[in-house]
Amino acid sequence: MTAINYPFETAAIFQGVIFVIRPKSKSDLAIEISKAEDFYLSYFPYATTENIWDGISYSFGGLYLSNSHVYREAQWNG
Repeated sequence: MTAINYPFETAAIFQGVIFVIRPKSKSDLAIEISKAEDFYLSYFPYATTENIWDGISYSFGGLYLSNSHVYREAQWNG
């Protein structure tokens, strides 16, 4: 993955529903991811956290990254 420049605006996508996230920094990315997950859990009451983690993707300049890739970016100290 190439370096992400902060701040930026992008989208979390789950089952065709878009949730806009706006992380201001790398540390803020984890907070924004959590907001997206909470939104989808309330929007889809039948979905579990595992369903969200498995099905969510994030748009980064034409790349669609999985939840695990974005979490790694949020926790990477490089």
